[in-house]
Amino acid sequence: MKVLIIGLFLSNILFSAPLEFQTLSGEFKQIIKNKSNSEIIYKGDLKIKGNDKIKWNYKSPIKKSVYINKNKVVIDEPELEQAITSNLSSELNIVKIINESKKISQNEYENTIDATKYTILIENNVLKLIKYNDELGNKVSIIFTNYQKNIPINDNIFIFQIPASYDVIRK
Repeated sequence: MKVLIIGLFLSNILFSAPLEFQTLSGEFKQIIKNKSNSEIIYKGDLKIKGNDKIKWNYKSPIKKSVYINKNKVVIDEPELEQAITSNLSSELNIVKIINESKKISQNEYENTIDATKYTILIENNVLKLIKYNDELGNKVSIIFTNYQKNIPINDNIFIFQIPASYDVIRK
């Protein structure tokens, strides 16, 4: 679950001193490698508006969306017809990871939260990479590409209306 919620951390990183913008839109590739070097690669797109609206849209290998609107999180799992709801405070917060990171070299930043060390790479005021080891010992890398800053993004894309046919899980 925390792998998917990494999207929550992004807004804080994006609005720290190294990254200045009102909106951000682009693509990501999330690589998770386990201890035996098997890996799974997720791909999708990401939209951020302000410091409290984020949408991670996973396109492959499964379809899933993570909606963050202020401190409310909804994970839409259409193939399972289920939605998971929680508060941002109970999930890993990407915004906090980025905003509270410390510069360690020209393009690298670090932050440690709950014994997890995050490394953030920012080049030319553009977020390129976040990497960390998750609680299961997996190596996680999120690579960001094709980003545009300060473009118009409609607030409605950050809101998910849970269909009546869905099962709802509250965390």
